[in-house]
Amino acid sequence: MPHSEGLPPEINSANMLGGPGPFSMAHASMKWMSLGKEMWDLKVSFDQMLTCLTEEWSGEVAMQAINAAKPFQEWLEDLSDQIMNIARQTHYIMRAFRLAHNDVVDPELINANRAQVLALLQDNELGQNTAAIAQLEDEYADYWDQDGDAMRTYRHDLSVALTSLIPWQQPPPIANNTGLVASMPRAADRFGL
Repeated sequence: MPHSEGLPPEINSANMLGGPGPFSMAHASMKWMSLGKEMWDLKVSFDQMLTCLTEEWSGEVAMQAINAAKPFQEWLEDLSDQIMNIARQTHYIMRAFRLAHNDVVDPELINANRAQVLALLQDNELGQNTAAIAQLEDEYADYWDQDGDAMRTYRHDLSVALTSLIPWQQPPPIANNTGLVASMPRAADRFGL
């Protein structure tokens, strides 16, 4: 299937101007932003819980628990950052859509151009309308170019936004069937005993 910039302006303009517009993308961006803030709040709560744990609990078992929780703590921070990036990229896509939406040719202009060409062709037995038809065809070619440029820019901006998204990683385990995943190195190990 060809890229949209290879489609006639009637199709590109109708597609860009006939849909729901950028509002669904704005809504999605706000929802991602809200989720990102919630994840950040969860990460902050988790950090506070670990801080309280270290203040109230000491010893080898406490260190094992804290060491086991550290990868999850880092994962929460990364996930929050990724979700906020999705919010930013969704907003960027919405802005790119708005630009393309504003840059495509109004379908009424295209339809009027095509109707004028048809009317002039029907009454051109002696070639008296050839110059006017050529002028309208030049105008139509400009519509192709304008819509093609708008769609090429939109496709590029979309590609930039989508390639900056990173797949989410699974959360690291904190515990398994035998206990904590990360154990604390024994003090004797530090001295080679």
